[in-house]
Amino acid sequence: MQDLKVFERFISDIKYVNDFRQLQHVSVKCSTKNKGGISKIKRRRARFHPMEQLNEIEFRKTYRYTKENMRRIIEIVKDDIEVDYYQPTKRNQVPIDLQILAAIRFFGGTEHPQLTAMAHGVSLHTMAKITRRVASVLSSKASRYIRMPATLSEKERMTRSFQSLSNMPQVIGALVQSTVRLQLEASRSQHNRSCSSGGGSTDSPVPTELVHLQLVSDAEHKIRDLDIRLSDELDLNTSPEVFSLSRIKERFEQNEFRGRILLGNDTLSCSSSLFTPVQYPRNKAEELYNHAHAVTFAPAIKCLNVWFRRFGILGSELLGTFGSAKQTITALALLHNMAIDWNDHSV
Repeated sequence: MQDLKVFERFISDIKYVNDFRQLQHVSVKCSTKNKGGISKIKRRRARFHPMEQLNEIEFRKTYRYTKENMRRIIEIVKDDIEVDYYQPTKRNQVPIDLQILAAIRFFGGTEHPQLTAMAHGVSLHTMAKITRRVASVLSSKASRYIRMPATLSEKERMTRSFQSLSNMPQVIGALVQSTVRLQLEASRSQHNRSCSSGGGSTDSPVPTELVHLQLVSDAEHKIRDLDIRLSDELDLNTSPEVFSLSRIKERFEQNEFRGRILLGNDTLSCSSSLFTPVQYPRNKAEELYNHAHAVTFAPAIKCLNVWFRRFGILGSELLGTFGSAKQTITALALLHNMAIDWNDHSV
């Protein structure tokens, strides 16, 4: 009992504890047995319904979207989840809309995953299955929401939006790179076996891998292209190699964008299709170029920061296979673009 009181005091400081407390409301069914008059009590946790039980402000802080926009996401995703995964004969099936809500709240990374799972009345294991399921469905729609401009009018509109920032012509995208930590399931299982057999301390860290991300942003902070690679694929000089292996570089070499250019930072090499800052400007013209480059490149930095801020798991650690991590990252890029389209600003 003392341990339970300590735990209750701890979670009372967490802003989302109301969700957890609502799960403690139980329906009690009593039936008296004939022998000895013993009462048999059956307890069932009430399932949390955030759309109904949270006001708009609480909902947005917790789920990172307004209720209206969350309903749009549910409409886009739920049919695919029902077709591929729903099992009508299975008892206590988690409703489709609650699965999507739980996954997006988990992606936000605003609390410990165990609390997210408890708030939606599922186990941590079920929570992991739900998030992989939702990420898989979302990532399958990536080509519809994450794409470079294809038509001449789209290309012209994007270059004009960049040029309006600092009068830098022919810019069609700004390229930025980052990393996400991944704890591979294989590494975790091997570590657990080693610890259980006495081969190592249970306090020793589980090995992690770095996943390298390269995204191309437009002037409105949408992700237009995304390349995801595991560190094992790369040499030590990662930034130039990620770009050299990417599909976007190949598309520019094939002259798909007709003389238009990308902007990159000083970790990359300048080329005919990728303009980077002058590292040591020697005259006024080079200083002016660097200023124009910095102003025009700024949307990519803001895009990356807003994306990581909206989905906190990108700044912590993903768990699973590289394939599942790739689907999750792609799904989060898609959700980010939806938020930009709907003018749903990050909290």
